Amino acid sequence: MHDNKWAVVGLIIMSLLFWKDHKELNNEINGLSDQVVNLEYERNSYESALDQANLNIEDAQSYAWSSYDDMGYALDNLETVNP
Repeated sequence: MHDNKWAVVGLIIMSLLFWKDHKELNNEINGLSDQVVNLEYERNSYESALDQANLNIEDAQSYAWSSYDDMGYALDNLETVNP
């Protein structure tokens, strides 16, 4: 009977430790999930900026071998992009 009491106490202590670690891990997982969402948003912003820069370059290239006025127009319309 005495051994059963210690076994129950041990199980309670292990349960409390498990619960504490579980809670800490859940908090860490939530923090990492938030980081993933932020990084995906940032990646999408950079992809969009890259796509826009490529479109600007392609537009300028289409005028590159035209008249000087067209080349000037193409250069005037080149713009920097920000994510």
